[in-house]
This record gives sequence, C-alpha cells and structure tokens, in this order.
Amino acid sequence: MEVNQYFYSLAKISAQKAAENGVHVDPKFIYTQWYIETGGFTSQLQATHHNLGGVTASDGSWRHFTDFIDFANYFGNYLTYYREDGMTNATSLYSYINALYNGGYFTADFNSYYGSVLQVFNTINF
Repeated sequence: MEVNQYFYSLAKISAQKAAENGVHVDPKFIYTQWYIETGGFTSQLQATHHNLGGVTASDGSWRHFTDFIDFANYFGNYLTYYREDGMTNATSLYSYINALYNGGYFTADFNSYYGSVLQVFNTINF
C-alpha cells in the first residue's frame, strides 16, 4: 500500500521533536502506529480532534488538537515520556511497540497489537 505523504510528513515532525529531546524513533514506526490507531486515517477521532494516536486528556476524554501539526509536535514530546520504558533504544518496530506497551500506552494483548502493526508495516511502500 502507498504511504500517505501528508501523514508521513507529520510522523517525521514527531520523530524530529522526539529527537530534539534525545529520543530517536523512526518515523515509519510512528506512521504505522497512527495508521492502526486511526483505522487507516479514517477515524472520527482523527477527523474531529486531529488526534492520530488516541491520546487522552487528564480527565480521560479524548485530547483535542488545533490541527495535525499541533498533534505531531505534541506526540513527539509525548514519546519522551517513555524513555524509561525503552523508547530511547527503540531501534526496531518491536522495541518501539514494546516501549509503548511497557509504559501503559495500550492495554491490548501485546502480541495481537504488535502483530497488527507489523502486518501493516510490511505492506506500506515507504
């Protein structure tokens, strides 16, 4: 499947923002995660809240972002919260997803979630 260049450019913004804070993540990993989280960039959440990752506010509601650039910058900083969970060493898709899992980003079964992400990752023409 072809990569959506707009959303991939946003993933690059997030990766750059994370790198500015010492966390180096391949934007392909971020893009693929967002693809899964949004059902192929078609979810109502991403359309109404510019939220590509299911990020919640402190009260548990979906966090709203002004636009996708706002989200991309936020998400890059957000990834730094997972340093202790292995994000600084996330040099593979597996280690990236594992850091998110260890940090509590998602509570789904790890193998199921990772399997879904890996399947999509392997079909995208980056």
